[in-house]
Amino acid sequence: MIRLWLIVVVAAVAFTVYAAIDCATMPRERVRSLRRGVWILLVIVLPVLGAVLWFLLGRAPATEPGGGSGYRGPEDDPDFLGGPHGPEQHRTDKDQDDETLRDLEQQFRERDRRDRERRDRDQPGDDGRSDR
Repeated sequence: MIRLWLIVVVAAVAFTVYAAIDCATMPRERVRSLRRGVWILLVIVLPVLGAVLWFLLGRAPATEPGGGSGYRGPEDDPDFLGGPHGPEQHRTDKDQDDETLRDLEQQFRERDRRDRERRDRDQPGDDGRSDR
């Protein structure tokens, strides 16, 4: 029985400490009903009851209906990866594939031109016809 009471007391102290720290670090615009100092005093003077009242009445939700946008993870933030801006921002996979294909064709034409120039340079008298 003593172990059970010890567990309950430790849980109550941990809950009260968590509520006091949460109250102390909460942004001013999210503290409701009373001032922050009064809430901290209430949480400390009435350990479990004050903490329950803080979480139920004193703490505003992270985003109230019609309020701010709240936290957005980096995967939801379009500026996080520094992607293209302006008109190219809404490119499709087909547009990207077409651009890649154009780049590869340009590289092929450039390589073919260099090979022809190298062949012409290596065989200056040969016009490409066989005399046989």
